This record gives sequence, C-alpha cells and structure tokens, in this order.
Amino acid sequence: MGYDAEALTKAVEAAVLGDAEAVRMLPERASLGDVLVNWCQMNSLWPLFFGLSCCFIEQATVFTGVYDIARFGAEVLRGSPRQADLLVVSGTVFKKVAPMVTRIYEQMSRPKWVISMGSCANTGGMYDVYSVVQGVDQLIPVDVYITGCPPRPEALMYGLITLQDMIKRKNRPLKPVLGLSGGQLGGRDDILEVGVSKDRDTRGPGMQGIPVRGTSVTPPDFAGSRSEEMWTPPPPVLEFSARQTVLRKAIEERFGELATWREDPVDMPTVIVSADHVVDVLKWLKHESPVKYERFEDLTAVDESTRKVPVEHDFTLIYTLTSLSAVERLRLRVPLSGAEPEAPTATSVWACANWYEREVWDMFGIRFVGHPELRRLIMPRTWPGHPLRKSEPHRATEMAPYLEEDVLRMQPEDAGELLRRLHATSPTKREFVLNIGPHHYSTHGVVRFVLELHGEEIVDMASDIGFHHRGAEKIAEHQSWHQYIPYTDRLDYLSGVANNLTYLLAIEKLCDITVPARAQCVRVMLSEFFRLSNHLLWLGTMVQDLGMMTPVFHTFREREQVLDIIETITGARLHPAWLRIGGLAMDLPEGWDTMVRDFVSGFPKRVRSYHRLISGNPILRARIRGIGPITLEDAIDHGLTGPNLRACGKEWDLRKVTPYSGYEQYDFDIPTREDGDCLARYEVRFEEMLQSNRIISQCLEGMPSGRHISEDYRYCIPDKKDTLEDIESLIHHFINATRGPKVPAGEAYAVTESPRGEQGFYIVSDGGNMPYRLHMRSAGYPTVQALPLMTIGHLLPDFIAIIGSTDYIAPDLDR
Repeated sequence: MGYDAEALTKAVEAAVLGDAEAVRMLPERASLGDVLVNWCQMNSLWPLFFGLSCCFIEQATVFTGVYDIARFGAEVLRGSPRQADLLVVSGTVFKKVAPMVTRIYEQMSRPKWVISMGSCANTGGMYDVYSVVQGVDQLIPVDVYITGCPPRPEALMYGLITLQDMIKRKNRPLKPVLGLSGGQLGGRDDILEVGVSKDRDTRGPGMQGIPVRGTSVTPPDFAGSRSEEMWTPPPPVLEFSARQTVLRKAIEERFGELATWREDPVDMPTVIVSADHVVDVLKWLKHESPVKYERFEDLTAVDESTRKVPVEHDFTLIYTLTSLSAVERLRLRVPLSGAEPEAPTATSVWACANWYEREVWDMFGIRFVGHPELRRLIMPRTWPGHPLRKSEPHRATEMAPYLEEDVLRMQPEDAGELLRRLHATSPTKREFVLNIGPHHYSTHGVVRFVLELHGEEIVDMASDIGFHHRGAEKIAEHQSWHQYIPYTDRLDYLSGVANNLTYLLAIEKLCDITVPARAQCVRVMLSEFFRLSNHLLWLGTMVQDLGMMTPVFHTFREREQVLDIIETITGARLHPAWLRIGGLAMDLPEGWDTMVRDFVSGFPKRVRSYHRLISGNPILRARIRGIGPITLEDAIDHGLTGPNLRACGKEWDLRKVTPYSGYEQYDFDIPTREDGDCLARYEVRFEEMLQSNRIISQCLEGMPSGRHISEDYRYCIPDKKDTLEDIESLIHHFINATRGPKVPAGEAYAVTESPRGEQGFYIVSDGGNMPYRLHMRSAGYPTVQALPLMTIGHLLPDFIAIIGSTDYIAPDLDR
C-alpha cells in the first residue's frame, strides 16, 4: 500500500551518503490491514486530559458545541487511563504533580499517544522557576506539540489532525495486533535526554547571544545601568482618620512601647510589634479594640537579607487584618532575627491562621511555636530548603533537571498518613478512606482531597494543595514592574485583566499615580466581562458535575461571545495583559461599542433561559438545598470573601464598601442570601451575572473621552504618538520598556473584588525597578481551608456539590 514518505526520504538520503544502515531504515510497507486498523484508530481516539493550568481551559472549550471535538472521533472522553489511548497534557507541569502525570501515562495500555499542549507543557514556557518541570517530554514521550500560551481551541483541533496524519503515515499496527514481530503500534517510546536531545536554554535555539529573561533589568548585572541614579519622589503618606487616631491612642494606652505606630504608611495604619507580644495584640484587636478586626485577612513574610539599606533584623512577618464593622484594615509588622526564627502561633485567635503559618514556614523557614501541625503545605514533603528565601535558587535551569529519580522521591503523601495527622487518637467511625484528586474531573484543577468515610457519610477530611505552585512570587523578584504584568493574568487564569488591576492598583498607590477616567472605565468594563466569563464557566461545569450535561453547551456559547469581545479589544482571549501602570496598553478599537451593545442587550434573556433550564430542576435543587452550609460567624472567622460570604447574609462587596477604579459611579445591587449553603452560593453568583451586565451597560453608555494612559511618564509607558513628537517621552518609553521604572521605596497593599472573592497584592519596593517582595492574597485559599466546616456530616455525593459551589481555582490557591 506504499511507504511512509518521510521515513523513505531519510532512508534514501542515508543511502546517498553511503550509510550501510540505510537499508534497515527503509520502513515497512503499509498493508491493507494496517490501513484499515489505522483508519479505525485515527477516527476513534479516546482522549484522557491531564489539565494542569490555563491551556486546559481552552482544551475544555473544544469539548463543547462551539468547537465540537466529536468531528475528530474523539468525543468519548475517558476518566480512566486504562480506557484511553490519547493523553493530552495541557499546561504547566509542576514538580509536585509530575509523579501523577507519569503514573497516568504508565497505566495507559498500548497503543497510546501523547499531545503536549501549550508552551509550559512543551518547555516550561515563561515559568523558568524552581517548582516547574521544563517540559513534560523529559518525563514521558511526546508525539505532538501544540504551541501557544495558551493555544487557542483551534490549535488543539489542528493538533488532533496532525496526530491523525501521523498515525496514518507511521503506524504499522497489524503485526503487533496479531502478536507477530515487527510493525509499529502507538506513539514514540523515548523521552528526551537533557543536554543531548533536549535543550533547557530558555532563550531558544540560536538565541544564546541575548541576556536570559530577567537579568537584563537587574542592576548591577546590566552594563551601564543607571537605575540607582534615577530620582523618584517619596511615596505618599496616609492621612489618618479620626477613627484611626482613636485606635492609635488605644494601642498606646494598652501596650505602650510594646507596639509602635508607624508615622509614614502609604495605605493603612501599620504597627510594629515584637514576636513575644504579637498574639496578645492580635487577641486585643479582635475582641477589645475600639475598632474590632474580625477577619484575619493575610499573613506573609519578607526576607530582609538583601536590602539596599540594611536593616537590623533578618525577616519580617506581615499580618493584615480587616474590620468589617468599621471598614478598616490594619497591618502588623513583626521583626525576627536568626537563621531559624520563631514566632508564636496565632491559631488560638483565628483558626484560619493555620494554613498561612504553614505556608510561611514552608517558604521561609519561620517556625510558629505551638502550631498544631507545622509541616509543608505548598512544596513536596521531600523538598530541600525554603524557596522564598533570597539565598535559594529561583530558576529551574539553575537547578539539576527534574528526572525519573525525582519522580520517585516526590511521590504524594499516603492518604491514610494525611488523615492520621489530624487525629490525636485513632478514629472510631472510619470504615475506609477515599482519595479524590489531584487529577479528578470535579476538583477543578490539580487539588487533592482525602475523605474519611463511614458508609457514605464524611466524618473527616484533609486537603493537599500545592500541585499548581508556579513560583509566581519568586518570579516577581526578577522581573521589572512592567514585565510582571503577564504573570498576573495567569495567577487566576479565568480572571484575566481583573488580576492586572489588583497588581497595578498597588503600584499606583505606591507611586501616587492618577489614572485617567477613560482608562478607569475600560478597566471596570473588562473586569466585569471577565466576571461573566468566570461565572458562565462555573455555572456550566458545576451543574455538569451534578449530572446535568446540557447547560455547559449553552453557557460556553455566551462565554465565547464574551471572549470574542475581549479579544477584539485587547488582542487575546484568556490572558490579554492589557492593563498598564497608569492606564491601558492602547485605546479602544473602532467598533468595540457595537459588539458590546449587541451582547448586553441579549444577555439578560439568556440568563433567564438558564434559570428556566437549571434553577427549576427539582433534582438539582434537592442536590444543593441545605447542603454544605456555613454560618456567617464561621465564614467571617475563617476569612471567606466574595459570593461565598455574601451567601451567608453579609452585604460586603469591595466595589461598594471601598470603591476603586470609579465603581462608586455605577448603579448595581449586591445579591445576598441567608442560608450559606450550596443553593445560596449558586443563586448569588447567578444574580451577579445580571449585575455585571448592568455595569457593562453603564460603561458602554457613559464611556468618557480623553487619554487612555496617565501623563506621569516617570512610571508609565508613554502614548506612542507622544514618543513621535517629544524626545523626553521617547526617553521615558525606552527606559520604562527596557529596565523598567524605578518605584519609590515602601510597601503597599491593594485588594479588589475579583470574580472569586477578595484578591490582594502586597508589594515591597526597595527603590528599584522590580519588586523586592510580592505576595498575592488568594480568594480561594481561606475557602478551601474552611471546606471541613461545610463537608463533615454530609454524604459523599454532596462533596462534589460543595466544592463546585465554592468556585475555588487551583492557580489562585497555589500561586
């Protein structure tokens, strides 16, 4: 039936060169049996996806009616590797999750093929960082590579066509099927060998003459850099309100010199407290202070060892507290010294401090005395060192390659052992233990849950996170302030420019930048479009997990319309990275208003159709009503935010209570419910879609004219037309686009109402052109930590409804 043309060409070339092995390179002819078997295999691929990050969202889109993967004979999605013949690895391969990738591949029977989808799966992509494997092909064989970050859905479809063609040309399956020697069945068997067949140089082939990303903006490595000589004004200083002044006097009266009030904070009152007294101060602030701080918002740390101006201590703990009753925030700074510093645990004051303290110990090596289970949270159990210390390596390419022996060393912790850590004594009700994830259809990302069951009743549970840890905070320390913007899109890969906004608000606060009204309005409009995109995906997948297949095809239809609008305006679908310090990358394109008007006029009708299709279904309501409730008191005490908090009866939305980016100009309602169960969380998000549509309509009708970027070119990328007319603007463009602006020394925290809840960015500048420290406050972090409160006592099927209703997402959780 003919030869494989590619293999035949290689054999002929070898013969021309006099290679004695040329005859052995001649491929087998394809028999009629080979052709028939190949036709069957290529037209009935049974894929198993290993969705790791952003790329999987575009992969999932291909499974819906908009793109229809069934055209390729691949609509039979397999949940078990033993039933699949195609593994699609989509997204970043993390060192903690890599053992599961190899395990899934090994459990697949032959014939089998592998598609690597996206830059991160192919090479590590933009994540040359300690926690990421630099390409899945150094662990398992790869047959087809799909480029892009992330690739569009059409790219996966083209990858399937490429694989079909490869099967047709190279597969010779008849002999292996009949048990005879010879032939070829399935994809390649060889993994790439680092330094031989695989190059880990992140600059790419032939680009060794350029600097490695990040080093070109790092003084003093960049020859001729004058970043240190550039002058910038000092950061603004907060004017204390009357309430804050009362708080200051109360702290001074209660603690005297044990708590020092800082005179020059940028963003919120800041108090310096010694480690010996921090728990007493926290208790007082929660229960006795004239301004009661009910919520433990965040805890992180700063390694002070490489400051330009040395400080007397080695580390600083940063506590952020929130008063919902007074709408106030407060920061506590706790200086620590020594190679293995210690501080007392705050878990007796707020139970939710548990995970925050474990993370600080995991990443910085700061021990919390009295903590109930101080062990690793993010990194693998066998990880050496503490990655966010300045002395630790930040690039994966600076470390030894992650190979098979590392896979064996970093196996996940035994499920029974995870549960044993929770119990002082052996449980009396346990019948068996069930492991869910990290690779499971319903965990919505690589997250692992271990359930302790008595029959089908859940009597206890443990969460195992960190499988999606991309080292985002370490990366920030080696990127200019502008360079880091694309990384923020991917911290919550469904929120896009809403992530940009939180990060930029922190920088703009520290630099005292005023953003033009037009840019503010566009920021709000795009953030609400991403809220719709998120909620539409959440709605379709949540009810799909509960057994309703039809809605996901409808919600993805409207979601594609949203992404079309975003792509028309910004040039990209999921990760536009379109916001800039002081404004936007460019102005709105012509015709944007027509697309937006068409959408907002028809969307309410679509939402009503969802309501008829889904909300009235008695089976669905039975699955979610009264399931997974949490009280308002517990929700506040455990740090829940966003729809999960509002479903408990708290009318708290940062767009209303502490407006930013001009949200105070818009007329919209805050949906709330009282029951705090799955149904309440479902109804709050459902109604939020209509409120987002209202906001977008108001942006459309009231879009201001004027500039899209601030005129403060010390920090902002200048408008292109200004660079063509003004030499000073051109100089600022060159400086800010290459080594980046120099941000005043100081610290700032900004928080926004992201689709999933309150997302915060804490940034520290040392007066340079990149963050000295950056930390993201995740909206989903406290939610997942609080899952036992919603889960224990319910049945196993209820667990799927509970985790679906909370709408967490792995990259936001693990950063």
